[in-house]
Amino acid sequence: MITRSLVTVNYKDLINIGFSKNASKSLIQEAKKIAVVQFNERMIKYKNSNKNMIKYPCSPFTNPKVLVAPRNIVEELLGFPLNIDEQESTTV
Repeated sequence: MITRSLVTVNYKDLINIGFSKNASKSLIQEAKKIAVVQFNERMIKYKNSNKNMIKYPCSPFTNPKVLVAPRNIVEELLGFPLNIDEQESTTV
């Protein structure tokens, strides 16, 4: 069984490194939108190629109650790597 973990960050992680609460929440929301688009693109790509693949109805980041975003997307938006320990970040 192959398991992959996705390192995520929440707005509190961004506040801890100096961003304001509003800026942090905006970054998380923007990163979640990008994550949903990437998920949808992957589902379209693999939809017909693998009939045995589990089909998820939507990205987990579609849920507004999910207050985390993929770390790699947040770093892309910011333009620099986040200086947060892996253990401090959330892993999904």
